[in-house]
Amino acid sequence: MLLRMRAWDIMREDFPRVEEDASLSQVIREMNKNRQQQPDNNCVLVFTQKEEFLGVISMWNILQAMGPCLLKSSGIAERDVDWDRAFNRACRMCAQVRLRDFVQKDVPLVRPNDPLARIMEIFLDYRRGRAVVAEGGKIMGLILLPDVYKEIGRDVEEW
Repeated sequence: MLLRMRAWDIMREDFPRVEEDASLSQVIREMNKNRQQQPDNNCVLVFTQKEEFLGVISMWNILQAMGPCLLKSSGIAERDVDWDRAFNRACRMCAQVRLRDFVQKDVPLVRPNDPLARIMEIFLDYRRGRAVVAEGGKIMGLILLPDVYKEIGRDVEEW
């Protein structure tokens, strides 16, 4: 059964998306909203204002973007710090950072008709658990590692 599976069989047609001029707080809100239906999704697709696919921003990219700002503005050297208040203020300030510098642009693209074996090969080569399904310049869906694993697990149960 696995050998017959194609990208369109397992792709998610509903995926979170933002435009390139969004702030990190907007990305976080979009990701949180999507994770209510898809708890295993950890990324948001980023598009230009002309609807061209630019890349992906993941939870890891969000931490990379906010980390230096949070650490710098937390006042670690101060003795009498209200840590909850300082962290809350720093999060609000850091989340306004624009995401352009943190977008992963080297996202693997697959075609809807690509076999599952090709998708697995791409995941292993890129060492990332995601691929974007595109055809004719149009983004059609997203495939995540849990989607591939679910198919492998389903096939194993049938053995």
